[in-house]
Amino acid sequence: MLSCKKASELNSRAMDERLSFRENMALKIHLLLCRSCKNFTRQLIFLRHAAHHSQVKHSFHLSDEAKQRIIRALKDKETLQ
Repeated sequence: MLSCKKASELNSRAMDERLSFRENMALKIHLLLCRSCKNFTRQLIFLRHAAHHSQVKHSFHLSDEAKQRIIRALKDKETLQ
């Protein structure tokens, strides 16, 4: 049986690539028996879904005034060091 550490690694990999038949079956068996890893899987899926849907769709622009405030703050910080 897989350790929880190995199961979490496989779980993460499975999000981005296809696991081998053996890895996939070992992970499925582990998830049937381990509630913690099953919860971890749900959390991974939720985070992936949330990250996908939170992408900014509008370009972001700073005003000239905001740019100047940032430049002043960086220069002030440089002076203090």
